[in-house]
Amino acid sequence: MSMDESGQAAMKQSPAQNAGSATYTPFKLRLYDLVVLRISNSYAWKCSTKKVQLPLFRSTIGSKHLDVGVGTGYYPANAFKTETPCKEITLVDLNPNTLDLAAARIAAVRNSVQVHSVVADVTESLPLPLGQKFDSVSIFYLLHCLAGPPESKTKIFSLLKDYVADDGVLVGTTILGEERSMNWLARRLMKLYNNKGIFDNWKDTRSVFEEGLQRSFDEVDVQIIGRIMVFTARKPKKAT
Repeated sequence: MSMDESGQAAMKQSPAQNAGSATYTPFKLRLYDLVVLRISNSYAWKCSTKKVQLPLFRSTIGSKHLDVGVGTGYYPANAFKTETPCKEITLVDLNPNTLDLAAARIAAVRNSVQVHSVVADVTESLPLPLGQKFDSVSIFYLLHCLAGPPESKTKIFSLLKDYVADDGVLVGTTILGEERSMNWLARRLMKLYNNKGIFDNWKDTRSVFEEGLQRSFDEVDVQIIGRIMVFTARKPKKAT
């Protein structure tokens, strides 16, 4: 692990990117907050960023936080605009562009928070120190970007539970597939993103994800808001 000039720790890995991660070029990341967090969340997915998703992130972040699939870093950067218990945050993503932007946004708001950036594939074992635990782990808008059937995606619940402290929490949101009714904008975006490989979520259902969470955690809470599954999971199960 090396320290750069801003005091952020960088753990260098080079896993192959997929269509979902590779789409986030520096140019497209400049549009992400407007297109995804403001327009799409409000009018297509019907789950407000400011009224639902940001408050969820802010209310669950702990002293030591792991954010997987970081986007533009909107959630931690905005959470840090108010007082939070977080002192250290580890950012994990396949795309170095998203990691750089997220780390910079956090530092601009709260430079007292220690930031670690890790390039890694969440479907594989993460290159983190053995036995490391986090008070909170977030996976916002990650599952619908993963390739494969929903059953295969639940593997990440099992992988991530090992990083959740006994009194910690896994929190996340994801866009579900055809089981949820769609307005014209949602259907248009679903077709576009699935055809391009940015999403792979036509078959994603609440039941599969909820069962996957329950296999890894003793306490699971799931809510459906618009087309979004919003969830928290606590008390990670021990290996038997």
